[in-house]
Amino acid sequence: MLHAAFATALEQLPRHFERHGYDRYGTAELRGAVADWYRRRGLPTAPDHIMITNGAQHALGLLARTLLSPRDRVLIDHPTYPHAIRTFTEARARLLPVALVSSGWDTAQLDAAARAAQLAYLIPDFHNPTGMCMSPRVRRQLRLACPTVIDETMTDLALDGPKPEPFAIHMPTAVSVGSVSKSIWGGLRIGWIRAVPSLLERLAQARPTMDLGTPVVEQLATAVLLNERQAERSDALRQLRSQRDALSRALTEYLPDVQAALPAGGVTLWAAFPEPISSRLAAIAPDYGVTIAAGPRFGIGGAFERHIRLPYTLPSSQLAEAIRRLAQAQLALTRGMTGTHTPAPVV
Repeated sequence: MLHAAFATALEQLPRHFERHGYDRYGTAELRGAVADWYRRRGLPTAPDHIMITNGAQHALGLLARTLLSPRDRVLIDHPTYPHAIRTFTEARARLLPVALVSSGWDTAQLDAAARAAQLAYLIPDFHNPTGMCMSPRVRRQLRLACPTVIDETMTDLALDGPKPEPFAIHMPTAVSVGSVSKSIWGGLRIGWIRAVPSLLERLAQARPTMDLGTPVVEQLATAVLLNERQAERSDALRQLRSQRDALSRALTEYLPDVQAALPAGGVTLWAAFPEPISSRLAAIAPDYGVTIAAGPRFGIGGAFERHIRLPYTLPSSQLAEAIRRLAQAQLALTRGMTGTHTPAPVV
């Protein structure tokens, strides 16, 4: 799939040679393909509402640099994507965490926090790390008083049911950030921002301090992949669904005291232990051949010591073996000892 897309991109490349190759907005081919991706989901979008970036993380950094001043307040889900926390912290912003409850997003708390914030960052589509998906009812109700950035990098990974509707259908002023890193391949390093042209112009003026544009060949290949709907492959989703279920079964077998809701999409389970052992478990797990992300990485103030994020992106047999070894690490931790074992898959 990737090889064919790049072969097509190379055929298209010569018509770009007369240009200098630096484009702050992205190629017309990919901007059009991303606009079509939104239109297929029911959100009218023109190519001039799209800027192509070097992945979603680059997009978020560009937005933070353009929209935030030191000591501005940023509303975030709690927990949330750890690199977003770092991005806003490096922008010298102050974070306003709003906890996700068992049923999802608390609109009253979000509304109240947004009145004191200069920016909001939400992941409503198969949230990282919890896997939650914001309901259509909450999407219709939510009207935040500050500029809102919506992370849509997981949108195409719906495993139980249809893809969620675009958040911007109900909040037209929302700025959307997307990527193909989860739906196609992380090595493409292609992302985008959907926003009004006036904001994209501000971003384009700020962009040269970070980079001079996104590589052309990768953009042309990604346009081919999006136009062929390769981000929505049923075979890839079936495999991911099977791995999710295998990870859940392994938790039930080897760590029965650990609670982890089965997400309807995305790539992670958010596992809760009975005791606050996350950081200590992450420290000794490599001795048992497993690497995990401790819960406090996904929050602020030392929160989530009972949690770890478990991606289900490995083959099912490796996931089961990894959880078996994680259970050994937990047992050693509770007994106050560690051990050395042969390497196992990384979770």
